[in-house]
Amino acid sequence: MNKGLFCALMILFAFGSATAQNGNFRFGFQASPTLTWLDSDNKFINSNGTNLGLRLGMRGDYFLGNSGKYALTSGIGFAFNQGGTLLHDRGGNLLSKSELSSETLRILPDMVEIKYSVRYIEVPVGLLMLTDQIFRDFRFFFNVPYLTFGFKSQAIGDIMGASATGQNSEDENIIKDVNALHLTWGIGGGAEYNVRGNSKGDTNIYLGIFYNQGFTDITDNKATTYIARDELGNPTEVEEEDSRGTIRGITLQFGVMF
Repeated sequence: MNKGLFCALMILFAFGSATAQNGNFRFGFQASPTLTWLDSDNKFINSNGTNLGLRLGMRGDYFLGNSGKYALTSGIGFAFNQGGTLLHDRGGNLLSKSELSSETLRILPDMVEIKYSVRYIEVPVGLLMLTDQIFRDFRFFFNVPYLTFGFKSQAIGDIMGASATGQNSEDENIIKDVNALHLTWGIGGGAEYNVRGNSKGDTNIYLGIFYNQGFTDITDNKATTYIARDELGNPTEVEEEDSRGTIRGITLQFGVMF
């Protein structure tokens, strides 16, 4: 685990333990499967596959006032295998910054697929709203649009359909073609169950579903693409393009709060 993340987790854990006694702060953990895909603003680049990933981390809620219905929420954690697959109608030097395993992958053919699998260190911030207890010890919660700051720690790419090069390739290090910062907004809700029957304290388990959409480009590539070829398939005209690729996803959030 990244040493900086480990230290941040320990600080958050210590802070939560020290402040939970005043009733205005609670902390906990989540383990949440994700389904993500990539969109592009270039009509020659199409979304063509999803990634099944995972979010692991810590969360803290600071309640505003004494009602127990509104809280500022934040945390820190890892997001694994975020991204998706892009189908490129036009081939070219599509991973121009990466140090690929073979120079035969430097120039890719038309209709090649590139799968992005990115790991992020994430810091979400938002506002949590909760209902009164209903159905005995249950209550519902909602997150109004919240922001997540993602910092890349790893980026792996699979290249598929590269028949003109004579090979495909897996687990290429493409971290240089992925932007360092990824910003997303999201919205979601769910329900939590208080194991000990207290509306704001003790132990709560929760389940929620969230939609997330990136608004920054993750693909740090200024690629050269082929827009015309001769009858032998050799490029006769090239074009510089700087497409914008964004991650969208759904998270099924599981967690426990103390």
